[in-house]
Amino acid sequence: MPATLFPVQSRRAERMKRIQTLQHVAAALLLALAASGHLRAPNSHDVILPGLELAASAALIVAAIRERLRHSRGMGHERLAWIEIAGAAMALVEAIHRLYEPHHLSFRIVSFVPPVILLLFAFFEVRLQSFRYLKVEDETFTARLRLILPRKRIALKHVRTFRIAGDAVEFSLHDGSTRRVSLRDVRNLDDAKAWLRAQPILGEVAELPSP
Repeated sequence: MPATLFPVQSRRAERMKRIQTLQHVAAALLLALAASGHLRAPNSHDVILPGLELAASAALIVAAIRERLRHSRGMGHERLAWIEIAGAAMALVEAIHRLYEPHHLSFRIVSFVPPVILLLFAFFEVRLQSFRYLKVEDETFTARLRLILPRKRIALKHVRTFRIAGDAVEFSLHDGSTRRVSLRDVRNLDDAKAWLRAQPILGEVAELPSP
């Protein structure tokens, strides 16, 4: 049987995403206030940079609102992280602004690092999302629910019974021990449970009734 894979939506990752979005929006509002102050300043003839600051701030706020609307409607993630792209544009404008200030060359160079990092995150976020999964193969069950921690892998030949108990799946082994995989962080938990029960290889193992 070919390996089947279930992509996991992480509650923890989405919570961190919301916090980062709020931080970006707060920074965008501050940048917009600073830009409007520059435009109102007397003898201010340079409108290009403040205009770019306002445009970058507006783009980030619009991207945040769009992401929130998609989430509230239950729509999936987009292939590009527009909030990170808008954040990278905003950080780039800030780095350009520092070029006009009396800073050391090394500080000016370092100022361009954050927008580059944000841009990389924007293009690789979809790839990072695919790193969380449940997978069933002929001989193993694998759960990778965090990016840093190692995967949990269970050899099915050692499994006597399995049970889906609340927000966890428990495997009783032939040696009398029990392996428990917590699914507490899985936002699409009901779909994950249905997927587990639909796997033929797990169907060959007796499923105990949930407590």
